[in-house]
Amino acid sequence: MNKRVLVLGGGAQGKATIFDLAQNENLKEIIVVENNPAQLAELLERLNDSRIKLALADANNAEELLALFKKADVIIDLLPTVFRKHVADLAIQACTPLVNTSYQTHIEMCGNEAAIKGTLIMPEAGLDPGIDLILAGDAIRRFDTVEEFYSMCGGIPTKEACDNPINYKVTWIFEGVLSSYKRPADLIIDGKVQDIPGETIMEYAEDIEIEGVGKLERFPNGNASTYAKFLGIQDTVQNMGRYALRWKGHADFWKKIVQLGLIEDEPAVLGISPRKYLAEVLKPQLQYKDHEQDLVVLKNEVIGLKAGKRKRIVQKIIDKRDMKTGFMAMNRTVGFSASIVAQMILDGKITGKGILNPAKDIPYAVFVSELKKRDIILEEKEEEL
Repeated sequence: MNKRVLVLGGGAQGKATIFDLAQNENLKEIIVVENNPAQLAELLERLNDSRIKLALADANNAEELLALFKKADVIIDLLPTVFRKHVADLAIQACTPLVNTSYQTHIEMCGNEAAIKGTLIMPEAGLDPGIDLILAGDAIRRFDTVEEFYSMCGGIPTKEACDNPINYKVTWIFEGVLSSYKRPADLIIDGKVQDIPGETIMEYAEDIEIEGVGKLERFPNGNASTYAKFLGIQDTVQNMGRYALRWKGHADFWKKIVQLGLIEDEPAVLGISPRKYLAEVLKPQLQYKDHEQDLVVLKNEVIGLKAGKRKRIVQKIIDKRDMKTGFMAMNRTVGFSASIVAQMILDGKITGKGILNPAKDIPYAVFVSELKKRDIILEEKEEEL
């Protein structure tokens, strides 16, 4: 292959991405931009791979980044979301394909220029968004008409690791998790969009049984109406929801915290917002111990018509921390997915220009096969109703 991959960010998901890229012996170079190289020391020592190079660039410095982008064959952006548009603009200037793991809305204003310049940009190439959309795209294509669609995903501790009052531990930027607990959402119910103010999303929590895991609860996460358009089912779907998953009781606790104003950005007290303060106080108490495992639980359910018959497709992935590598299920499903997509671009299996759609533009069979090679296993059931 003789290609260079540039990875922006060497945090928890970045480490998994670097690890996965390093398994590809055909890559010429893996360049990592990280302003805290000490956090990569253990991984680099373990891999002992001369192809991995550290670049101490400032993500705010356009000139430094652009020089690196021009030398790369694909970029994987795992920096905080505040950098998404900045990175996309520079990737377009460099005409270098770009992969990231966050929502398309962060960079949608770059779409026209990317298309004009012929630059491929693949957003939403992680877990949620990412794997959920790639699976959904395939399931939906197997229907003539989609009437119902439900997608739910969450990162939670295993039962054995639930040793704190909220049965939750951190595998992601915790302040970002808290901000999502007050993010507006919508559902599609009986063909109509129902808006849900951010302050009330926990009031919509409902119990759900996930086979192989147990009793969880789900609450709205993002706009179902946006994803209906994204998936091309907005004209037929009558009921649709996109949800986060947690252990039962989580929503009731955080509903009270939201009502108390403890995850607000303002007002700042002593120079710090309530949300940032809460994140800083709680985060140390919500860490996984070396012997503990997390779970990623993802489930899609699609109901509709095919050849005049009503049927249902259920897709499910349950992944667990790999104790051999130490990577959490969240690291694996986000970081490995980004790595797979970047390598598919290098292999010419994903092509195009402008901002692509993971539900339509990532070859499903190839992607699922690559997940399986990494022991991330899809379970699927199809039945007539």
